[in-house]
Amino acid sequence: MFKGIDLSSDTVSRPTPEMKKAMMEAELGDEQRGEDPTTRKLEERLASMLGFSAGLFFPSATMANEVAICALAERGDELLAAENSHLFFAETGGPAVHANVMCRPIPTQTGIFSADAVKQAYRAMKGIHLPLSKILSIENTTNIGGGIPWSTTQLTAIVSIAKELNLKLHMDGARFFNANVKTELAPAEIAKGFDTVTICLTKGLGCPVGAVLVFDQSLYPKIRRLKQLMGGAMRQSGILAAAGIYALDHHIRRLREDHHNAGILAKLLSEAISPIHVLNNPPETNIVLFEWQSNKITAEMFLKICLDKGVRFSQIGPKLLRAVTYLNIWREDIYKAVNIVREICRELK
Repeated sequence: MFKGIDLSSDTVSRPTPEMKKAMMEAELGDEQRGEDPTTRKLEERLASMLGFSAGLFFPSATMANEVAICALAERGDELLAAENSHLFFAETGGPAVHANVMCRPIPTQTGIFSADAVKQAYRAMKGIHLPLSKILSIENTTNIGGGIPWSTTQLTAIVSIAKELNLKLHMDGARFFNANVKTELAPAEIAKGFDTVTICLTKGLGCPVGAVLVFDQSLYPKIRRLKQLMGGAMRQSGILAAAGIYALDHHIRRLREDHHNAGILAKLLSEAISPIHVLNNPPETNIVLFEWQSNKITAEMFLKICLDKGVRFSQIGPKLLRAVTYLNIWREDIYKAVNIVREICRELK
């Protein structure tokens, strides 16, 4: 277990003592039979918050994403999403394996794309030899793009083009509430017009396990069966769902602190720490992207030195590195991490 300052991802966030207490006191039942009251409370609450009539608790957001694609597509259909989306980048080919869909990447560096880009990717020609463009997925906030939330204008354009092209719409809301806090849009406004939305609980919300997929009640039998098929059914899952309820009550507003800390980190890394080049200064939410531009050592070697000295980043490209802030990262951690990086860079000179 790494005991230094871990900025590699907000997935390494740990539940607070208060969250653990809520988990231990949760009322429990058999989730597979639909009898766990705490799980049902979380599902109903998130569905209501986002303007949907049903929700299901999953062990992971990846499983929730995969079930959503399976529910919205037929075998051989085509899925459109950003080329650097989590669906294409980090789910081990899941859409092809589980849903048997073709994946059509939309070119974008930020993870945000326009209605025109969707039109260009959409397979307009029809025929018995051609796959059918069926699903459009967006990621909110964008991960590899640097934690960018979709604006009202951008969301409206995507919903409109999807309706025009008769595309089903899925949102991978891995950092949905980071987008909610940054844009100040209500959750239901962000999710408006989408067929399915995944809410990950294990990132900024700080839960140890879980995600919730929200959707229309008409899809419930299909999605419930797919969850069972993929091994997602659980027993006394209320002990996990209780963390989600606690997070909704206590951890949404505090996401502003993570955004502020990310801004401080980006600013300090940008201030004459060569050979680091920050790409998003200031960051929009809690993700800082920076390039390692030294010819003396590789990015991999730099990360290893950082790790040995007590700070961890993640690598998402040959020279592209990422730092992510979350509830277990304090202001003093940011300053300590920057000082370690400065020391490494000075030694290189």
